[in-house]
Amino acid sequence: MAQELEELRIAWLGLKARVEQLAAERQQYLEFFEQAAEAYVVTASDGRIVEANGAAVDVLQCRRGHLLGKPLAVFVALDRRLEFRGRLAAIARRAPAAEPGWRTVLASRGERIEVRLTARVIERPDGGICWRLEPTQ
Repeated sequence: MAQELEELRIAWLGLKARVEQLAAERQQYLEFFEQAAEAYVVTASDGRIVEANGAAVDVLQCRRGHLLGKPLAVFVALDRRLEFRGRLAAIARRAPAAEPGWRTVLASRGERIEVRLTARVIERPDGGICWRLEPTQ
């Protein structure tokens, strides 16, 4: 019984060390994501924003707290939303003809800004899409 307890203790210590390592790696990723010079937004597959880095906050001209949970489509100019929604649907269902990048116009606070959107489906159980918003002006 004592040997089994010792084996369990060793296994527990190994698992604890792995969890700490994964937490440190996640923190490193979050810091890299936040400090990236490029604007990145992560959405659920339906287009709702779940993460946005500092550069994206600047491009979208909206506080982070107001971004989270909103559809990315609301930041696309009204005359470009239908196209955006069609492309989002194609990307979400991984349609072979779905282009990963295209030019569109974002509109926030009455300002229009042309950007190149690049989308990549995130390979994880809950899915999602990572968007790069690159101003073209």
